[in-house]
Amino acid sequence: EGRFKASLESDEQGLLSLYEAAHVALNGEGILDEALAFATKTLKSHKICSPAFQKQVQFALRLPIWKCVPRSLTRHYIDIYSEDASHNQKLLVFAKLDFNMLQSDHRKELNEVTRWWKSLNVAVNFRHARDRVVECYYWIYAVYFEPKYHLARMIIVKIISLLSLLDDTYDNFGTHDEVEILTAAIQRFDVSALEELPETMKNMYRLIINVYDEIETKLAETGPTFAVDYAKEELKKLCRSHLTEIQWRSKGNAPTLEEYKAFAYITSCCPILCTSAFVGMGAEIATREAFEWVINESNKMVRAGSIIFRLQNDIVSHKFERNRKHAASAVECYVKEHMASEDEAVEFLWTEISKAWKDIAEACQKPTPLLVALTDRVLNFARSISVIYEKEDGYTNSYLLKAHLSSLFVDLIPL
Repeated sequence: EGRFKASLESDEQGLLSLYEAAHVALNGEGILDEALAFATKTLKSHKICSPAFQKQVQFALRLPIWKCVPRSLTRHYIDIYSEDASHNQKLLVFAKLDFNMLQSDHRKELNEVTRWWKSLNVAVNFRHARDRVVECYYWIYAVYFEPKYHLARMIIVKIISLLSLLDDTYDNFGTHDEVEILTAAIQRFDVSALEELPETMKNMYRLIINVYDEIETKLAETGPTFAVDYAKEELKKLCRSHLTEIQWRSKGNAPTLEEYKAFAYITSCCPILCTSAFVGMGAEIATREAFEWVINESNKMVRAGSIIFRLQNDIVSHKFERNRKHAASAVECYVKEHMASEDEAVEFLWTEISKAWKDIAEACQKPTPLLVALTDRVLNFARSISVIYEKEDGYTNSYLLKAHLSSLFVDLIPL
């Protein structure tokens, strides 16, 4: 009769498995959309006797496996598994040891990044900017945590920290004329342009040049440096888009949603971060073909990641952004274009986000081993958005992530 059997409601583990599997649906698989709705509703209303399984369900309803940062999921599941009466004690001890040992390596990396950040004297030189180096490290840790990607993490964590400073410079600090000159200088990427910049922009430009020069020097020790050229080009695109956003804001314009999405594809930072994530991964993976794949504007997977980031960010933060001078969000663009309510706009945007996740699932179908190394970076970037922007803007309101970050970088799992 087109309904799921009522008897399925008593199969707790089956319901949870159905719920998790349905998140990997592709566009057009309506039966899985129905399965997800059924499993979600039933799990929310079902009275579960086992406390351990209840915790597993509650976590899954917030962050399903497909949309959760792998390392966060691991940390959570170790606790869940330890409460399972049928757990294998030796396996559990090995899992805890593995997590703690790898956490030790990550803490060393975080210390290294923090020392670099402090050397920038952000509180004086970039007093207008958010101090978010730990959150930046977590973002990259979400993209890849594996030991073999140490160099890649050390490169991109500096780039994402730089992008955070740059975003605040365009949004909250520079005048239109100042950021226009800065944008032009970045298109040249030449230290000689420093003298043409106003004093307010010199620290920012000097840092940009230094970071990319340092990356180029590191790569020169192990192989070709062409990867840096791709990363620089994405930075140039991003800054041009930031400038466009300021021009829209100064004119009070609200573009159509499609215009906004085309522009937000770049300002989401998904293209530059995915490109930069490849830079330190090694010549066997980060080939010219790999970079051409990720920068291609028709790349469905990167575009989907951009949509997820931009729209979910806008949904949770548009009310806060209205309290300061800021460009129109996707919510406001939809409301103005369709004469709709905010609730209607948010509902539509969640539908768009759901479609984007299906595009990512489609891109992950039948990949080659080499392609997996690349697509996993984009997938994990999208997953990081689900955590950081789960209910609010956890990056700006970093206290929301404090307990989460402590569990990953501070607290050892007791054996």
